[in-house]
Amino acid sequence: MVTKKISTIPVAEFVRIFFQTSASNAEGVYETLGAQLQDPTVNPFAELPGAKSEEEITRSSGLCPDHEFAVTRQKGDKSEGSGRAIDLGMYPLEPPQNMGTADEGEPLRTDWSTIEVGIECKMNSTAQDPFDESHDGDKFDAISRRKVLDRLLYELELIAQHQQRTFQYIVLFLGAFARILRADKSGIFVTDKFDYRGEDGLIIAGYFRSLGLASPTRRGFDTTATRVSSRSAEGKEMLRKGRDVGEDDHVKQMFSDSLDLHWPWWKLEVPDETAINSAPAGPAAVAGKRDSHPGKTRSYLVGKPYFQASGVIGRFTRGDGIEKEGVVLETLKENKVQFIPTVLCHGDITGQRSISQDHCPKYHQGCELKTHQHYRLVVKEVCKPLYQFKDNTELAFVMWCCLKAHSQAYKIGIIHCDISAGNILLYRTEDGCWQGMLNDWEMSKTRAQQELEGRQAGRVGTWQFLSVNALNCPGKKIVIEDELESFFHVLLYMAIHLLHHNIDDRDVPQFLRTYFDGYSACHDRIACGHIKSLVMTTGRIDWGVNKGQDGVSRTGRRNFISPPTDNARPLGQTGQAGSGSSSLQPVAKPYDCVAPSQQSEGNQEPSSSTSPTAPAPNYYHPLNYIFHRILSWFKAYYTLQNSGPEEPAVKRDVRPRATTAEAILINELDSDDSDPDLDMDSEQSSSPVEDALRAAAIYREIRAALKKDAENLRSHKPILQLFKDALISPSWPVADRYPDRKPGKDGKPAGNHGPKLSTLVMRSKRPASAVDDLEPPSKPYKRIRRV
Repeated sequence: MVTKKISTIPVAEFVRIFFQTSASNAEGVYETLGAQLQDPTVNPFAELPGAKSEEEITRSSGLCPDHEFAVTRQKGDKSEGSGRAIDLGMYPLEPPQNMGTADEGEPLRTDWSTIEVGIECKMNSTAQDPFDESHDGDKFDAISRRKVLDRLLYELELIAQHQQRTFQYIVLFLGAFARILRADKSGIFVTDKFDYRGEDGLIIAGYFRSLGLASPTRRGFDTTATRVSSRSAEGKEMLRKGRDVGEDDHVKQMFSDSLDLHWPWWKLEVPDETAINSAPAGPAAVAGKRDSHPGKTRSYLVGKPYFQASGVIGRFTRGDGIEKEGVVLETLKENKVQFIPTVLCHGDITGQRSISQDHCPKYHQGCELKTHQHYRLVVKEVCKPLYQFKDNTELAFVMWCCLKAHSQAYKIGIIHCDISAGNILLYRTEDGCWQGMLNDWEMSKTRAQQELEGRQAGRVGTWQFLSVNALNCPGKKIVIEDELESFFHVLLYMAIHLLHHNIDDRDVPQFLRTYFDGYSACHDRIACGHIKSLVMTTGRIDWGVNKGQDGVSRTGRRNFISPPTDNARPLGQTGQAGSGSSSLQPVAKPYDCVAPSQQSEGNQEPSSSTSPTAPAPNYYHPLNYIFHRILSWFKAYYTLQNSGPEEPAVKRDVRPRATTAEAILINELDSDDSDPDLDMDSEQSSSPVEDALRAAAIYREIRAALKKDAENLRSHKPILQLFKDALISPSWPVADRYPDRKPGKDGKPAGNHGPKLSTLVMRSKRPASAVDDLEPPSKPYKRIRRV
């Protein structure tokens, strides 16, 4: 079950590469590692009964100076919601005081923030060995091995989340055998399986001994990060800063929330590579040389992260060939691009570069791992996630702000390439107004780079919000139409979650899964899901049975509606409506997306008296207009893309219709009940050539209309104007935010009591450099855990 990012390697080679010895064979390995032992001729594991008893393994604790082994299989870390525990771990004798240990007399608890080497113990050396490919034909063994691999990857991920590591080890005991894993930000190397109770036991014993004697850097620790105890002077200062949070101070509230006593706090050093002098404006500045502050660093105290990307590979790093995000942001600011973060400092962490990619090709055919450089970036603004928007108008305005930022960047030749719900944020200005901020420019490219590089190496972006074309063509160059479609998917995602509409609450979880997480199998690859593709090509969002405001269920298209309260007032009614007055127009037909200009003059206005408990009248909702127009543009765009030639050929040697066998037979069968309108021999019948020419003319008209609609996606101006027109409309309902409809653990809508929307929004984000691993979240269990 070796994947493209996991390579198996002989033990001797593993020791030579990662312990930097000159050993070239097994004897050299024994000599190198055995020399670390007090008695290099005695295998401390020789008498163990196998991995059936973790307690037996702990008897070898004396192998590692200043470390001990602890059995922690029964209790998970308090800081980790899943309660996941690891069988065994190697811990420092004096862990930081900020984390508690086991209660007196209770089983020891896994501590992901202090564990140095994780150890998993399995009984079956074949069925539970995820790296043994000798029995791939056995379905049940394959499932068992996949579960073990999934567990190992998750444990590596938890260690990476709680610690500041450049690489890490895990030891896997398999009955009488063992393997050692080493994971850095590029890939994972695994030793061949060896018998640790025989002569090979010196390998595992010497390995632990070597780690105990090694420096923190050689053990994989980031020495630019210092653990901060809550009892230290710096920790007490953090606690003081987190007190007395004002009701409207979201910045201080977020910092206070990060001071979780069950989570490690850190003091991080950040290089200052910000430009000293203003660089030349324009896209050329991104790739140009910029003067910075050599050797200067800044330090920041941080608590629990608000968000961490999933997976092991690519975390906190800058992929090879990817421009520093700080440089991109500086260039955007110099060119007066609005609604983007302001860089305070940024830079590569010296000496922290992955090495797996340097050795993978020798041991893994077809393996092409990427180089990853540890990189840090600090920006001025502290923002809120998009799902915390107040109401529909704030959501629409935030989208307009980020479209504006994207437009201004595009004008100077920079395209974002990763529009997603996690990268569109809420930022409060000094005057207290909330606006949008387009974040996460690390995957951005200049259009000149795109022309030079051609196709991408793989999918770039976030699965749920990628365009249909980007999902269907993994190597496709990202263009403006793809980016605008991603904005549309983000808006739809938030609106379906948190606004009033006519999709039954019970259907929302399934719609979200099939539309955003869905995929389809396409030969040897995966592609866009059916529902998303259908919506974009037909220009309609039809979903199941919709329940209208009148309580009647009907099949139809999705619509956004006013909330069933007296806050939404019909046209002509005045007075206070929630936090302000509103004048709302009735729609022409219930449950149909129409623009104001399309409404019939004969509409009857609803009654001006609306009971707070009665269903609200049907109103025209500006969001319906936005979705209707955007969908019509994409329908035209995909229709043209999937259609035939510009001008269909007309064949002029077509046989006369009346002489064909089909026409004669139809006339005979229909002779007793002929219809003049269908009579093929009628005087009004035209020749096949005339019919073809007429059809060609109609085809040209339709194509011209489609081109006109699709042209709205060739620039930002039409969509910006669309949002602007909608925002100045007086027809927005107030107090229309709805409880989150994200599915709970039982698959039903969670409402206010289930998992937060942030879980899904943030989970959808991928490590920026893991673009070649991008897979749909809805893929079956057999591939659910990413490396």
